[in-house]
Amino acid sequence: MSDSLLRLRAQDEDDLQVVSALLQDAIIPGGDMHFDSGNQRFVAVANRFCWEQPPLDGVTSEAGEPVHQRSLCGITIAHVDRVLATKIPQDKGGLLLNLLAISPASHDGFSAIDLLFSGGAAMRLISNQIDLVIEDIEVARPSMSQPDHSDS
Repeated sequence: MSDSLLRLRAQDEDDLQVVSALLQDAIIPGGDMHFDSGNQRFVAVANRFCWEQPPLDGVTSEAGEPVHQRSLCGITIAHVDRVLATKIPQDKGGLLLNLLAISPASHDGFSAIDLLFSGGAAMRLISNQIDLVIEDIEVARPSMSQPDHSDS
């Protein structure tokens, strides 16, 4: 297992594309997302699949499949004026969201950042600039499954 902790900051669209790739397939519990309007900050804790890490060397599951890694990762997005949600209930405490992508957007002439989830759920964070930090908050641990994006 890797003992290195990921810490990245995104401040433009190119940076955001890298962060989006690293957070693809992260599982975010609804109760682990919070918009702090007073500090204009959106925060979340994600169980991210470690795409940047190869399968664990010499380790396989009982079925003989390679074993990958996941890590808890804090996400902080600054300068957020408001958050709009689509297909996400107000009471999201027991909800688990699968993050597909983070992308720049615009809304009524304002800049925004979209968080796109499986099942058509989405959050649009209205923000005057891209200022996002992701940081692993624990070392990676084994994961017996790898997300599958094949069109079967």
